[in-house]
Amino acid sequence: MKITSIDHISYAVTDIEKVVEAWSRLYGLGPWRYMENGGKDVKGRPWKIRMAFAYVGPMEIELVQCTEGKIFQSKFIDKWGEGLHHIGFFVDDVDAKVAELVKEGANLIIHDPGRFAYVDGAGPGGGIFELMSKRD
Repeated sequence: MKITSIDHISYAVTDIEKVVEAWSRLYGLGPWRYMENGGKDVKGRPWKIRMAFAYVGPMEIELVQCTEGKIFQSKFIDKWGEGLHHIGFFVDDVDAKVAELVKEGANLIIHDPGRFAYVDGAGPGGGIFELMSKRD
């Protein structure tokens, strides 16, 4: 796989409103667009998140706050605290790229076929990367 651009940077946060206010005031980021999502995990436990998005040029900045249950990002916060969670790249075929990376030694963390996947480089430098289907 050859990365040609970084399209998305995601931060795990505990208070999305405080971060939006501070980053807007200090760095001039915004406008922010909010979304909420939720569901049940594989064990049937409910989860909810709140997200905020802003752009720096074509790059999307995402803030994720878990408001109910436990998700990937809240487990990150429990271990490391708030901060940079992952970087993301748009690809033409998420499933093909995931298969390629896993074959080369990356660890698959989460995969929503055709939509997105999180992988861990499983080596020097660590890091979580999100492969995302290109958006219209």
